[in-house]
Amino acid sequence: PGEIQVGDLGSVSIIPTGWKSPNMVPIRLPDTKTIVPRMGARGYFADKCTAGEYSNEQYMALNLLGKTLRFTTSLSGAGCGCNAAFYLVSMRQNPLPSDCFDHYCDANNVCGVSCPEIDIMEAN
Repeated sequence: PGEIQVGDLGSVSIIPTGWKSPNMVPIRLPDTKTIVPRMGARGYFADKCTAGEYSNEQYMALNLLGKTLRFTTSLSGAGCGCNAAFYLVSMRQNPLPSDCFDHYCDANNVCGVSCPEIDIMEAN
């Protein structure tokens, strides 16, 4: 749905989950530094974004070796039962579209495809 500015990376596209679902839960980007997810929504970092399409080649593959990952989060709007999570998965390296149709993969095989996962934050 848009782009945010991320430190030395510059402009990063944010791809929402659910373009191919009638029950899509959108995320908001109120400014160039803020992502506001909603219950049931996910946003993916990408090098570029083609609206309505998912391609594993568009997702960002971060090289964090020797670097620092720093972020600020507010859980003030997170309701009961909300799992506010920030994690890294290898969607760019996943050629399978998955059961979610967006190349999503994780360690729990949520959308039918398993891949390594590094949890940075799981809160609430």
